[in-house]
Amino acid sequence: MAASVIRTLSNLGLAKPFPPCFFPVEDEEETEEEYEEELREDSLEEEEDAVASESQEEEPWSFDSSPNNAEMTNQLLRFAELINTPWCGHCRSLEPIYAEVAGLLKNGSSEVRLAKVEATEERDLAAEFNVDSFPTLKFFKDGNRQNVTDFSGKRTVKGITRWLERHTGPSATVLNDVKSAEALLDANDVVVVGFFQDLEGDKAKTFYDVTLIAVDVNFGITSNPELFKKYDVKSDSLVLFKKFDEKRADMPLTEESKLDKVEVISFIHTNSMKLVIPFNEENAEQIFSSKVRNHLLLFINTTVESQNALLEDFRDVASEFKEKVLFITLDVTSDKVDHVLKYFSVSANDAPIIRLINTEKVVTYAMEGSTIKKDTLRTFCQGVLDGTVKLFLKTQEIPEDWNKNPVKVLVGKNFDKVAFDETKNVFVEFYAPWCGHCQQLAPIWDELGEKYKDHENIVIAKMDATENDVENVTIQGFPSIKFFPAGAEKKIVDYNGNRDLETFSKFLDNGGVLPEEESKDDDEDEGDDDDDDDDEDEVSQKLTDGFIISCYHEQIKKNLNSLI
Repeated sequence: MAASVIRTLSNLGLAKPFPPCFFPVEDEEETEEEYEEELREDSLEEEEDAVASESQEEEPWSFDSSPNNAEMTNQLLRFAELINTPWCGHCRSLEPIYAEVAGLLKNGSSEVRLAKVEATEERDLAAEFNVDSFPTLKFFKDGNRQNVTDFSGKRTVKGITRWLERHTGPSATVLNDVKSAEALLDANDVVVVGFFQDLEGDKAKTFYDVTLIAVDVNFGITSNPELFKKYDVKSDSLVLFKKFDEKRADMPLTEESKLDKVEVISFIHTNSMKLVIPFNEENAEQIFSSKVRNHLLLFINTTVESQNALLEDFRDVASEFKEKVLFITLDVTSDKVDHVLKYFSVSANDAPIIRLINTEKVVTYAMEGSTIKKDTLRTFCQGVLDGTVKLFLKTQEIPEDWNKNPVKVLVGKNFDKVAFDETKNVFVEFYAPWCGHCQQLAPIWDELGEKYKDHENIVIAKMDATENDVENVTIQGFPSIKFFPAGAEKKIVDYNGNRDLETFSKFLDNGGVLPEEESKDDDEDEGDDDDDDDDEDEVSQKLTDGFIISCYHEQIKKNLNSLI
């Protein structure tokens, strides 16, 4: 039977910070039919590879992981089992990462081994372990087929190995004396220590559960009275020690209260972040996994001393808005922030300059005309929270030929005049130039414009939503299609039907409502798409976070394009 390979899908559960588009995936997911066509085109090349592979070194996971041997294998080894399909693009993109981890484990001292299963061949095995998306990673410890753990780490070499280490070794260091505690704190920037009177009690058990979720955090645990006294802990508590800002954060626990995993993870995440976070790839996860949705960005040129001097006031005000506003700095001299500058309509010459974005509503605010200092920063942040600061709306200039073609071109400056014309029903596509599905829709949208170009009260229009903002219009995916019916009410109707000329026409001819049979068909289609990792409707639901991420990180633009 064909050898199998473990694959890993990050199912972060409580700690899930990112939509799928955060992770680098260059190519759009393939359907099974597209994959089969690719196989036909590349058959000769694959035959050559197959011959060559016979002489190559054995794969690091090459052992019998067939269903008949799975139980025996589990008794002998601890291993993660990846269940994948051959046509899954995410599975293929993970393969080199997974192979590297397998090699590291095999060549090291770890007892963990990796295996793989082709779910299209081993359907019974996939069904037994409730695998319904690909790739999926399952961890079997000590040969226990009945107690399987879903992988919940990052799909990187470091992420997979770190997760496995945490799940197979001590997840928290037992601190028996002052020397061991000081050694742990000295060796790490952030350490969470559980102080418990009873290390066998429910609170300590929950604490250990958290250590298996927050695998990037270092943990210690103690019941030593000497340590309670040294660190001024009066009762059962969690203490987060850190080498920056206020140095520690305490989470006291009452004798009656239960330890809640969600609350603990939130406590750790909030207090392990610096008050002022430099924007870079290393810190991106912290920024975008935060529950704080207001992000205050200070754009500075770090080669100018007077601009660096602003950081002291910036940090002081950050402490006042902890858990309400994230304070983030961006160095305009870095080539990694060009996409961010463009999104916020900022140039390097504008520094120092302030922008605030709410990542839930996808709206931006600008602090303009004020010197950046404590008082102005404090007033600006509080004004945004109170709703007294006006939105900053991006807009392009109105093209001279915006009205020339059947599909009208809208920008921020002419949107309200056209879309909310009381005498017109206006159908608008909000697109991104880099979006693959927008590009596929373009000829259909042009056909629609041609069909209704002479209609007395129907207007077909489009707007580049990456360059223009409209108040009260939230874009949660690309393309987003919205209907603005005639009348004084300024209603906005989201279009959720099929993206074809016939359905668009039925929607418009029916006054901006899909006929009942079309809505029913849509519902049935959504149910049929559960197995498609990149279903457009699913991605659209998740894209608000992904859209925000694209505003910050230049590489994410490609990832969104591959997933929309």
